[in-house]
Amino acid sequence: MNFEPCFLVTAAYAADAATRREPYRAAHLAHMRQLLADGSALIVGALADLSASVLVLPAESAEAARAVIERDPYWQHGVWTSVEVVPYLAATPDNIGR
Repeated sequence: MNFEPCFLVTAAYAADAATRREPYRAAHLAHMRQLLADGSALIVGALADLSASVLVLPAESAEAARAVIERDPYWQHGVWTSVEVVPYLAATPDNIGR
């Protein structure tokens, strides 16, 4: 299969994220919707225990993927406290079986 550069991003929530995120939640969700709409994200969501957000981002580099996260209101306002960016092989309808 041919894989385009892609990264799995895990953004850990602050201990008080449930409270801290409230003023920024609408802007964060709008950012996530935009990433999905323009193809800057393949998947966005959260771990089931709500300890972190998880995104799959097609990007040329880990730095480019990190830049996407750094534009999000949750990062800018401390709702996310750390970010891990690792290379990821995303199987999509466009590349599976090639």
